[in-house]
This record gives sequence, C-alpha cells and structure tokens, in this order.
Amino acid sequence: MNKAIKAALFSAIIFPGAGQLLLKKYISATHFAIFSGVSLYFLFSNLMSQAQDIIDKVQRGEVSADLVIITELVNQQSATASDSLSPALII
Repeated sequence: MNKAIKAALFSAIIFPGAGQLLLKKYISATHFAIFSGVSLYFLFSNLMSQAQDIIDKVQRGEVSADLVIITELVNQQSATASDSLSPALII
C-alpha cells in the first residue's frame, strides 16, 4: 500500500488531517484538524442542546415519555434546525 492510500485511510478512519501528518505536511494537517474539531464541537453542541430541551420538556411534564412523541419532537427540531442552517450552507 503506497503512502497516498495509507494517508487517505488515516484521514477517513482516524481523524481528518491524520493522513497529512503521515505525509509530513504539518501545516495542512493542522488546518484540517482545527477545521474538523471546530465543526464537530458546534455539531455536538447543537445536538446536546436539542436533546437537553427535549429532556427538560419530559421532566417538566409538558411531554409524556412516549417514544413516538419524543421522535416527533426530534423530527420537528431537526426540521427547524435545517431551515435555520440553510443560509449558512449557501455561504
């Protein structure tokens, strides 16, 4: 297996930028890792915020702890989030 394929596998499986480290391209590896890390932070931050909102509604008794109702809430929140993110995706 040549270095390019190995680097692509490292970036795909381990973490974006890991393949660049293998190829000793430290600056581009840093850029890939920072961009991916920041993106993952915002993704999981948003995900945890939405999950916490649903948990709070269940604990306050606004929503019953039924799987179907919780699934509907998740679908509503994801539709709302995708509508608000669409201008950001265009940019």
